[in-house]
Amino acid sequence: MLRLGFVGDVWLCGRDPTELDHRRWDPFAMVRSHLQGHDILAGNLECFFTDDMENTRGLWKHPKALKAHPSLAGMLRGAGFDIVNLANNHMMDGGAPGLKETIETLNRLQISFVGAGRNLQEAEEARLLRARGRVIAFLCAGDSTEDYAGPHRPGIAPMEPNRRLLGRVTEAAEAADIVVVQLHGDLEFSAAPAPYRVRLSRELVDHGATLVIQHHPHVVQGVEMYHGGLIAYSMGNFVFRLKGNNYQKKYRDTRYGGILSVELDDDGKVTGWAMEPVRIGDDHRPALLKPRARDLVMAEFVRRNRLIQDAEKLRSLWCRRCRQEAFYHALMAYYKARRGQYRHAFQYIGALPRRPRNRRWIGGVLTGGYL
Repeated sequence: MLRLGFVGDVWLCGRDPTELDHRRWDPFAMVRSHLQGHDILAGNLECFFTDDMENTRGLWKHPKALKAHPSLAGMLRGAGFDIVNLANNHMMDGGAPGLKETIETLNRLQISFVGAGRNLQEAEEARLLRARGRVIAFLCAGDSTEDYAGPHRPGIAPMEPNRRLLGRVTEAAEAADIVVVQLHGDLEFSAAPAPYRVRLSRELVDHGATLVIQHHPHVVQGVEMYHGGLIAYSMGNFVFRLKGNNYQKKYRDTRYGGILSVELDDDGKVTGWAMEPVRIGDDHRPALLKPRARDLVMAEFVRRNRLIQDAEKLRSLWCRRCRQEAFYHALMAYYKARRGQYRHAFQYIGALPRRPRNRRWIGGVLTGGYL
């Protein structure tokens, strides 16, 4: 019996070793017992490592870059993480130097990674791990198009075009007993995945994926079994700075994440799974829930599992979420115009359809949620 464990977004959010000392701030201390016991433990590393925590070299993509000091990376090894996904929208916050330092840090600690590299070939390469006599292939992709790797450009593995991703899965299935696909995409803070992501996830299983594990919405979404494969649509946050985070704090669900444990038999078939919910405190750390709180969270989780099977409800929720996204961007353009930045306002609106993620919600608005 093989047991795999997964968590969502991990941001080791200490500024330096003195602010969050290893001895006083262990982000995994309160959930360590549930992280242990997995043959392989995986998570999404939602930050890059750098010793330039003040951006003195001016390399960050934006002022709110998600970064962590390399000295904090040992906490991943101490918690038992074997592999981390790098194909997310914050891995390139520090540019090519940030990615380089992240890779060097993980290599030094002998933590496997997947989903980013010095070029497209490295970013798309599947990582093969072995446990209990089985070969497990991990491959990842994200939908942050501006961060995509190219033939000679560092970056993350692309989710688009989907047919290329499906081909990668088929190849991995020929080389491994079990294929784990991790995706990072879709709109944030949604209780349910977009219909297009449900379709893609099921296609991945049909092309050979055993597990499809996803993140980026920052909230937990449903889990389903499909044709013998298991799909977790969003694992939510796990270690994350939420106190003082004006962007996320207005969404109550961002406080909750989970530890997904999946059991597979000797033939690589899923025989069982369980989700243990956690709540992130003001110290950025996940903690297990007390019985009554756990019951309430699990009841909502079960409801979200059922949502996946209701295509019409999914469409309705997606349509509503698309309209919210449209209103947000219209507001951003309005504020630019109000400041007299008319050209910037038009450029802002004009640039939206260039990204596949935006084209999807624009299509959702125009079609009533059918895209």
